[in-house]
Amino acid sequence: MSSLGFAEILVAVVAAAVLVSMMLCYRSLQEARDWSLTDALSEDVTLTRTDQAGNPVDALGGALPAGQLPLNVTVMKASSSRFIALVGTVAILMLYVGFGLACLYRFASGNDIPDMTKGANFFYSGLVLFAPYLINKFSSAFSIFKP
Repeated sequence: MSSLGFAEILVAVVAAAVLVSMMLCYRSLQEARDWSLTDALSEDVTLTRTDQAGNPVDALGGALPAGQLPLNVTVMKASSSRFIALVGTVAILMLYVGFGLACLYRFASGNDIPDMTKGANFFYSGLVLFAPYLINKFSSAFSIFKP
């Protein structure tokens, strides 16, 4: 049985540091009273308040008099684009850490770092996970032109 070399110890230390830092982030977010993942993955949506039949109502829940505008309520609703962006971020983070540890091990073992030009295309394709979020943000920038 061979003893651990410098490369193995270095990779283990870096991997442990990544795990500890992620756990510290998780712990600090868990202790925060005014922050929640549910709120972070939600966005404000303005809805018209309605009765059970789907008719708009006034502030007291009664029928609207003629000419009165319906009551609009802003609520937090889950956002699929934000959830996809979170999943994409975690996946890309794991890929970067994994490839980084592999390159670090190879470099610390005395070998050359491999040519990552083809690997770059792999990482660029991972950015597609952020497309719904980016399109949503891009389209909201033009909301000032809506009638």
